[in-house]
Amino acid sequence: MPLQKKLFDRIVFAFPASSQGGGGDLPDPGIPFTTKTMADISFREVIAAAREDGASSIVVNCETEAHEATLRGLAANSPVPVLVIDRGAPTEGLLNHVIFATDWSPSSEKAMELIIACSDFIYELDIIHVISEKLTVKDMRELKEKLEHTRKVCLNEGINAESHIYAGDVVEEILTASEDYRGSVIVVGADTRRTFMERVCKRSRVYSLLQQAALPVFFVPFAAGGD
Repeated sequence: MPLQKKLFDRIVFAFPASSQGGGGDLPDPGIPFTTKTMADISFREVIAAAREDGASSIVVNCETEAHEATLRGLAANSPVPVLVIDRGAPTEGLLNHVIFATDWSPSSEKAMELIIACSDFIYELDIIHVISEKLTVKDMRELKEKLEHTRKVCLNEGINAESHIYAGDVVEEILTASEDYRGSVIVVGADTRRTFMERVCKRSRVYSLLQQAALPVFFVPFAAGGD
């Protein structure tokens, strides 16, 4: 796990009170770590634990179907990036082939910063933008220019990057791209600034990805980084 020494100074392994062993059999990650017990793994408990320890990111390893409320809450409320790994899913070479879905929103730009920070560990990167509405010729030209600029930024960081345009339902097309290019992880931004009514009436795209993706999803909220 080379990422640990590059991105993390310390790891906190958190376990629900009901777990067996409390992490006593954990392998040494090679950097300082501690363990703690939470009442449960609700999103409130996870976020509270992260804030208490000043965490820069959260990693959740669980059965996604069994923890829908936790994942939905994290997608809507987490102040820091969250990597969700479905229990039992392969994680070797996590960053070998990154599928980065962007719309150049503030949260997407935060996700881009994380990708650049991890550039040493990314073997391939496919940059995806999904068109969900009709565009003019001018709009399409500007879109292609944005994609090419993003690609060049990645190439300058030593990342082998390609860019692609998909059209249709955003979540479905991101999942299709992850299959087309055999990704190892999906990286997306998560806009947590939605109003209460927007959260009630509009399904979270990030949560839909967490539910349906067959590979890990790393989402970065707009709040990440202190904004």
